[in-house]
Amino acid sequence: MRLYTTYGTNDLPRAIRFYDAIFSVLEQPRLPGWTEGRAGWGTDPDAGTGFWVCKPFDRLTADAGNGTMIAFPAHSAAQVRRFHATGLEHGGADEGGPGVRSYYAPDFYVAYLRDPDGNKLSCFYYHYNPAEDPGD
Repeated sequence: MRLYTTYGTNDLPRAIRFYDAIFSVLEQPRLPGWTEGRAGWGTDPDAGTGFWVCKPFDRLTADAGNGTMIAFPAHSAAQVRRFHATGLEHGGADEGGPGVRSYYAPDFYVAYLRDPDGNKLSCFYYHYNPAEDPGD
């Protein structure tokens, strides 16, 4: 299945700075084919997924959906921590720092952010082992 996700933004240059920073941590390059009115990151669109930001097509104010969240996989717990810290440094808001949660499996390491427009993001790593990674 090929798919992509789009979040609306009220300030495209600000959103691009934020997403350039966090996708750099996740080693996801800017996708080709973006225009002045949108930007995207991820794998080759013909082979995988992509994440895009743009102003809403209906020209109304972009807002965050309650209960809506996009989750990005990481290669390690350290990458989850860098994602969270980088997001905060670039205008994001904390929605839950890096770590495990009692309501998930003990090997599921995750962090939560809001982007500058209020959209909720998650970065997660499966198979976390605290004996191998005590954290930074």
